[in-house]
Amino acid sequence: DMLGSACSSDDDSGLRWWQKLACRVISAGPLPRHVAFIMDGNRRYARARGMAVAEGHQLGYRKLEETLRWCAELDVRAVTCYAFSIENFKRADDEVGALMRLATEKLREMCCAE
Repeated sequence: DMLGSACSSDDDSGLRWWQKLACRVISAGPLPRHVAFIMDGNRRYARARGMAVAEGHQLGYRKLEETLRWCAELDVRAVTCYAFSIENFKRADDEVGALMRLATEKLREMCCAE
């Protein structure tokens, strides 16, 4: 369909056409070589929407993936992601376990991707 083709990526970057256009505009100025992200608020986001906490963490990871695609498109060479603090170990065992499983699964996917 027309909408699907307009929103689909035209290469393997995973970005949509309008995102690639935004990257071209952004890259006209100075760009950092290193950026860092703090993964915070996924649990609050989920709870505020009546979702399972694990689903909020999953959505947060998807947003990180999208952000990493932007970084790659903009040729940002180094990215640091703060995803889990010592304080997080005080959370319920099932939430900590879900976060560890998510991290393990996604890191393995990244390693096998290329």
